[in-house]
Amino acid sequence: MKNVLKNFSFPFKTQILILSPIVLFLPLFILAMMPTEQFLRLPDYVHRITLIFSSLFGSIGFIYCTLGYHFQIIRGDELKLKIHLESLNIAFTTSLVFLFILIFVFVNFAPKMLNYILVILTVVGIVSYLLGAEYVKEKYQ
Repeated sequence: MKNVLKNFSFPFKTQILILSPIVLFLPLFILAMMPTEQFLRLPDYVHRITLIFSSLFGSIGFIYCTLGYHFQIIRGDELKLKIHLESLNIAFTTSLVFLFILIFVFVNFAPKMLNYILVILTVVGIVSYLLGAEYVKEKYQ
């Protein structure tokens, strides 16, 4: 069993990464397009089951892709690993700095925006990782 997992290559990562947000958000769009009367007549368990399964399958897809890209980077050469680790370092540091800035600003000036801090930090983390990867690639060329 260990050899099977060791050689598993995580096929279809990109397709699953595209399909996961679709599976995650499609029920919300379908339920939102329903007429209000029909939506309210549905039993509560239909809403709960729909959201549970869509979030479960969407999360499983994201976890699969994360593991796939992780093992792809680990199995790669040392330079790619170093570029990835330095990019993660830049993204983590940037996200941490933005976290403290956003907490200060939101607590003092817009307390209702504290609910959106994770969304903002996710965007900051992704953008800083991508920019950090490009910067580190240029550094090693």
